[in-house]
Amino acid sequence: MRTPSATPIRLSPRTRLTILVVGSGLWASGGLWLILHFFFRRAGPWGPEPHVLEPWSLGLHGLFAFAGLWLIGLLCGLHIVAAWRIGRRRWSGAILLAWLLTLTLTGYLLIYAGDDGAWGLVSPSHWIAGLALPLPFAVHRLIRFLRPGS
Repeated sequence: MRTPSATPIRLSPRTRLTILVVGSGLWASGGLWLILHFFFRRAGPWGPEPHVLEPWSLGLHGLFAFAGLWLIGLLCGLHIVAAWRIGRRRWSGAILLAWLLTLTLTGYLLIYAGDDGAWGLVSPSHWIAGLALPLPFAVHRLIRFLRPGS
């Protein structure tokens, strides 16, 4: 059995690519939905109608969200626990994980919260946190260049 300090925490190139593809897909599909939802509504006979691609972008976002949940579980086993034990980039990792858990919770509530009042609060929280997600990810990824040994 490996000691915690001997456990590798550096992710393989394939895992990093998977994170990049899934994260970019989540961000792009969510951003596309926002653009279509708020800027490309059409006038219909009974009021505004969604753009024809809006449901497709939301479905794609759900697909990437499922892959993202799987990826968070994978990272818990491959990276998070080992890095936490040795104390490397603990603050940025904790903030990033909390951010991801917030997006997971708000995404769940968007699907299952039936109250329009709750939905009106949860929806902007979800898309603001989602659009801003590259920031904590970049900080966690690039902090090693700012602080040697981290």
